[in-house]
Amino acid sequence: MLNKIAVAMMALGCSAAVFSAQAEQPYYFGAQYSQQSVDDVSWDFGVLSAVAGYQLNDVFAIEGRFGLGIQDEEYSSALTSAKVGVDHSYSVLGKASWPVLETLSVYGMAGFNKTKYDFKVNDGDTLRDSHSEDGLIYGAGAELRFTPNLSFTFEYAVLPKVGDDEDNLDVDSISAGINYRF
Repeated sequence: MLNKIAVAMMALGCSAAVFSAQAEQPYYFGAQYSQQSVDDVSWDFGVLSAVAGYQLNDVFAIEGRFGLGIQDEEYSSALTSAKVGVDHSYSVLGKASWPVLETLSVYGMAGFNKTKYDFKVNDGDTLRDSHSEDGLIYGAGAELRFTPNLSFTFEYAVLPKVGDDEDNLDVDSISAGINYRF
């Protein structure tokens, strides 16, 4: 019986150490892969991002992201080829998170995003162009902590629309990432 009490006390002490370590380690850095989809035209882009954040308190954090496009859409026919993709993207976000389990939390996020898209068409002559969109980004996700310092994230986000006033195309993303707190 005493052994069970000792094991329970050790487990309680370890979980308290995990929560106090989280509060003492407000800075985090990480990497994230996002699969961005543009509705109505079936474009899918891959973006690899660096993440940096600061946990303000147990609930709120601020986060910055900078991403580079690593997967483009390509089309070709007998006479023409075209390529469209993300050149780069950056975001500044506010995050609010709530614990569900000891090692699992869910979060909502909102902030500013700017994405630069590149276009290249080759029909004998090569035409290159780019287009930038900026505006509100919002979404939700989950964070699973493997250790007090290391966590895995999974999220869904809605990005600023692509196009002009007549043809606004919805853009959303599914992302997975890893963060390290120190």
